[in-house]
Amino acid sequence: MSIGDWLKHTFPDLTDLAIIQKGGQKLVYSARHATEGDVVIKVILPGQDLTRTHREILAVQKIQSPRVPRILDVGTADLDGGSASIWLLEQRVLGLSVRQVLAQGPMSTPNVARLMLHVLEPLADAEKVRIVHRDVKPENIMRADDGSFWLLDFGIARHLDLESATATGAIFGPSTIGYAPPEQFRNRKREIDGRTDLFAVAVTAVECLTGRNPFRDGARDVREVLQRVETVPLAIPPILGDIDGAFRDLIGAMGQSRVDPRPATAAAALDWMREVNKKCGF
Repeated sequence: MSIGDWLKHTFPDLTDLAIIQKGGQKLVYSARHATEGDVVIKVILPGQDLTRTHREILAVQKIQSPRVPRILDVGTADLDGGSASIWLLEQRVLGLSVRQVLAQGPMSTPNVARLMLHVLEPLADAEKVRIVHRDVKPENIMRADDGSFWLLDFGIARHLDLESATATGAIFGPSTIGYAPPEQFRNRKREIDGRTDLFAVAVTAVECLTGRNPFRDGARDVREVLQRVETVPLAIPPILGDIDGAFRDLIGAMGQSRVDPRPATAAAALDWMREVNKKCGF
């Protein structure tokens, strides 16, 4: 069955179908659902390692955060005589990725404060069910049209209660270089928990304030980026409206290269962020 025929047969309640990503590991379509509103359909192409796909689905279902797009339905399909493909019907957030926002220049302090608050909320929810996102970065955060922020893509999430999908002897763990902390890219599994994501949030916040990633900007190669993450303190700019340096203190604590000096939990960082907002009036 062709993809077009399959879509019409499987989703008769959808209108305004349009492809928004084609190639690589998946096809992604946008559409309008009769009862759910704006949605996306993701079709994972045959031949992929589906372990992480299943874990991504499980992560979203377990976390149940209002800041993470809901998975509305999941199934399998045989397309064009190939192997079975997995498909997901998801809530669609209308807006721009933070990467797209940054293409227009740095963000204002109130917007960065809102981003941190809204991203820490689902990370605290994930922590409750022992899940670590492991890929917080501008590409995986959406700014919705109403100004709220959403956390996307749990594709490399670590389920602390499940056997690791990464070989213990692997030199490097799944990560995005320049955002992941040392314990993550060095595959030190015992150190990975909710504090791992706090580092990536801090780096993302600095990038949003300045328009550049402090570890990647000007680096000659990946090795230099990794060396900077491990040895160079996160450079935090002066922040307009930051009373007594409260906001900078929080970002600095979250952006420590070692695990122990960071806030003890994502929930603790969230509480701290709320205090910063209250004090500074962001």
